[in-house]
Order: sequence, then structure tokens, then C-alpha cells
Amino acid sequence: MFRRSRVVDLEPARQALAQGQYEVAFAILEDAARGGFARGAQAQYWLHLAAVYALYAEDGVENGVPALRQAVGLDPNLAENPLYRALYWEFAAYRDGTVGDVKRGIRQVPARSEAVAAYHAASALLAAGAPKSAAKRLTLIPPSELPAYLVWRRWSLLGQSREALGDWGGAAQAFVKAVELAPEAERGPERLSLAGALLELGEPQTALNELERIGEDALRIEERAVLRYLSGRAHLESGNPNLALTLLRESAALEGEAGGSDDGFQTSLATAQALVALGRYQEANASFADALRLAPAEDRPYVQHEAAYALIESDELAAAETMLAEVVSDPTYPHRAEALADLADTRLKSGELDGAEVLARQSLEMGATAAACLCLGNIAYEYFRLDEAISWFEQAVSASQQGDPVWVAAQQLLADAYAWRGDAMAGRVLTHARLALEHTEPSSEWYLPLRRHLAAAQRILGGHDRLLN
Repeated sequence: MFRRSRVVDLEPARQALAQGQYEVAFAILEDAARGGFARGAQAQYWLHLAAVYALYAEDGVENGVPALRQAVGLDPNLAENPLYRALYWEFAAYRDGTVGDVKRGIRQVPARSEAVAAYHAASALLAAGAPKSAAKRLTLIPPSELPAYLVWRRWSLLGQSREALGDWGGAAQAFVKAVELAPEAERGPERLSLAGALLELGEPQTALNELERIGEDALRIEERAVLRYLSGRAHLESGNPNLALTLLRESAALEGEAGGSDDGFQTSLATAQALVALGRYQEANASFADALRLAPAEDRPYVQHEAAYALIESDELAAAETMLAEVVSDPTYPHRAEALADLADTRLKSGELDGAEVLARQSLEMGATAAACLCLGNIAYEYFRLDEAISWFEQAVSASQQGDPVWVAAQQLLADAYAWRGDAMAGRVLTHARLALEHTEPSSEWYLPLRRHLAAAQRILGGHDRLLN
């Protein structure tokens, strides 16, 4: 029987992949793999068919692993081929292979292998949870040596690797390239990744600009849930909590429709944060409970810290104290000083002034200057030690950023404390009341007292900013 040459022509399949014609590419490779080629050529087609299935990650395992077995069954020597080895360990990673096993296996794939093999080796490392190794491999691949359908994917993988390493700036740069080079039909998911990185960089408006360019009809239901989640977060960080809450609830509904999502934790947390921003603390408590149930171990203390604030604002002080005590007991939590200051504030609100002062001074020594000074000022104010209270509040202002909650609270209390000092302090009252009112909502319990302090100071000063001699 006549057998055609062992030389394989992958170009038609690669052109189809570059144009997003995946069914065409599968058909070309499958026909060739089952066609009248010599065993060695058939093995190569099965190998490259497995590589296309690997682009689908976990969803490609069911068909990709048998294709890989077909390849090595036809040509046992392929077991030494760098692409075969890279794909073997990539599928192993998608089937929960350990990072140690995958890294050891990928060591058999030279770092400067043929570009397609190098790409899949990096993909295996990322899937196994070794983003640093993956990024290193990806940076060694010359883009000019990759087929077009992998050029933009290389940038996408590099972005994902940098994202996993917390390098959000580097991730954003890589995702920008992925968006630029991907076919139109593939750009939506890449824009989602780019928007997520931009949010982590504190650029919510730029993230929204990217999200608004996504054609939602081309997204899978899981991706539509991510789109709603990212849009909700961006609006929350832009000061639009009502719209954010609507979008986040739509995201949760889509996650439920899709049968659950890995992002359920993030959506619950962002929903709780939106409810806190709206002052709906009881509802926020329920969302925080969901977030804590779903939180990965490394995120749990962060969520507990935020949840404790909502509990404090709901006057559930005992529950808040219990939660903060657990946070403070975690030696790995980087914001223990701030959590200790919040625990002091909880004790203060419970009327345990001596215990609150001990904790506040400890948190001050640990570096939570603004929050600790505010708490110590409130304790002094409770005892009507005005000079001491004013001194602490002034330190709280100096140690915080204009507009943040500690700064606003300190300005409110300074206006009140100086008002107790009489007409001679009207200029100080005027200054602090004005500053506080710029950041105090009319619905706040402080709004009317501050307006009264401002009016009284203006009356005393006769239209000036200070008393005239």
C-alpha cells in the first residue's frame, strides 16, 4: 500500500486557527491523522491535534489525552519529543498534577525548545501553579518563531503569569498586547483580563472603557458574569455604589445560571463592600458571611477585617470583637496594627475605656498612627480632657489622607471640641467644620451639628475667617 511522505504540512490548520476557524482546523488535522500517511506522519498530526485541544485547557483534556496517546502509539519515539513532553505535562496539570511533578517533567523540555513546544511547556507550568517559571519560559520565546494563533496567546499567558505574581502593571502591559494581536472574536476575554488588571492598578475608569468595548453576545455565560462583576467593581471604586450593586447582583445571578463559579467569593465580597458604601450594614453582614464561607484561606483575614467594620456599624459589637480578635491573632496578616486599632475602637464603643486605651496604645506602637490617635482622642474626649483630645485628633489628621474616614472623623471631632472651648476658638471651629462638611453626607448624624457649628462660628467672626483685634 502506498504511503505518502512523513513530512507534515501544518500550515493550512495553522491558518485556520489564526482566523478563529477552529472547526476547520480540527477537521484538517483529524483527516490527516486518519489519512493515508506513513505512521510517523500520522503520529505528528495526532500530536498537533492534541496541541490544539490543549488550547481549551481543562475542556480539552477529554479529547486531547487520547490524541496524545494515539500519537505515541503510532511512533513510540515521540515520547522524547519536546512538544509531546510539554503536552503530556500540560494535560497532567489540567488533571490536578502537583506543581512539583509538573516542574520536574517540564525540566526535560529544553528552555529554548522549538517555539510551540516552549509555549505549551510554559502553559503547563502556569496551569500547575508555577507562574514565575512560566513567565521566565515565555519571555525566552521569540514571537517571530510562533505561528500566528499562538503569538497573542503568548502575551495572554504572560499576562496571566504576571497577574498570579501580583505584577499588575506587567500584566496590564501584556494583556494590552494580547488584545491588540488577537482576532476580533477572541478579544472579549482578553479585555476582561485587561480590565481586571487595571482595577488592581486603581484605574476604574480606564477599566470601564475597556469593558464597554466588549461585545457581550460573543461571551460565554461565565464570561458575562465576569463582565458584570468587573463593571460592578469599577463603578463601586468610581463612587457609584447603587449601580455597582445592581451589576454585582446580575453577576451572581449569571454565576448561579452557569452552575456556580470560582468567582463566587469575589462577587460576594464586592457586593458586601457596595452595601457598606450604601450604609446598608445588616445586608452587608449577610454578604460578608457568604464571602467568608467561600474565601480562600489566604484571603480570610482580609475579609474578616472588613466584615468586622460592618458589624461595628450594625452595633453588633460582640461579634465584631470576636472576629477582630481572630484577625489580630494571625501573625501573617499584614494589617494587624490597624485591626488592633479597630478592636480598641470596638472596646471604646462598648464602654470599656481602659481596655480600649491599652489596645490603642499597642496599635500606635505597631504603626497604626491615624486610627490609634483617633481612638485615643475619643477616649480623652469621653473624659472631657479637651486639650489632650484635640492633640490626638490633630495627630490623626496629620497621619491620614484628606477625605479618608479617619481624617473626616478627626475633623468632625475637632470642630466639636473647639466649639466647647468657646468664642475664642471660633476660627478653628470654622476651619474644621468647613473641611468636615466637604466630606460629610447630609444623611450623616454629624451633618446638622457641623452646620450649627459653622453658623455659630460665622456669626461670632462677623464674616471673617478669624477674630479681629
